[in-house]
Amino acid sequence: MTARFLGFSLMAFLLPHAGVAQRSLQLRYEAPPGTVVRTAFQTNAVVWAFDGNRFESADVGTVKTTTLEGPDGMILVHLEYDSVQTRTLGSDGRWREFAVPGRDSVWTQVGLDSRMRVLSMNHGGQFTGVTSLQRILMGVPGLELPEQPVRERDGWSGATITSVVPGLRNENIEPTMSGTLQAVLDSIVVRSRDTLAYVSVSGQFPAATFVEVVGPGRVTATGDLVGSMIWSTSWDRFVSGTSRTRVWVVRQGDGQGGSGEELRIEVTTRHQVKP
Repeated sequence: MTARFLGFSLMAFLLPHAGVAQRSLQLRYEAPPGTVVRTAFQTNAVVWAFDGNRFESADVGTVKTTTLEGPDGMILVHLEYDSVQTRTLGSDGRWREFAVPGRDSVWTQVGLDSRMRVLSMNHGGQFTGVTSLQRILMGVPGLELPEQPVRERDGWSGATITSVVPGLRNENIEPTMSGTLQAVLDSIVVRSRDTLAYVSVSGQFPAATFVEVVGPGRVTATGDLVGSMIWSTSWDRFVSGTSRTRVWVVRQGDGQGGSGEELRIEVTTRHQVKP
């Protein structure tokens, strides 16, 4: 499944570039009530722990997106998992796959406008530690579509993005970092049935300090995000994309001699709309 998925994504990125670019493009999210879209995704997470050990896991699955009737012109999108499997890499170098209990009870509803600005959000079910449903819908949560038509090499700022710091969440606290996204329209390709916009995004998470989340003392977290996505005018959404978030966490200790220990996390998510 992984090989076919990645192969399909690669073809989607490479083949359309034979088209002819047009001058500008208005990006707007349009999804009439009753629209149903399924998106395949894969998320890989690698953690280099404070003690030097390395852990790797992956989520692979499909998300069903259904557009509902929203109030006051709002686009209301309901998301749920069609399927999801979690894989972990053992110390013997072998991957082990298992179903995650609770998947069927998990859902998210996101209210959007045509620029994909989040107006409301609601969710249900208990299902922690797997790929965010919102990330599958938006490619990169917090990315807003530009207000004006854009040309190749035009850039714009997304909203402030917030990310939970991986590896520091516990039952009492959910440390978060905030930053601002920047997006650039790399190219526009006209095809016979639609037009594709190739968009790259980047963001920085300035240093944030947390106290007593992993024992005594404080930790400082910094990070960055990069991604590339394809917008289709026939789908009126991002139909394919890859994003990578990296986080560095330094533990300063409790003032009794412990300092300088580093935790590093890298999370990569790929998604592809299914025909």
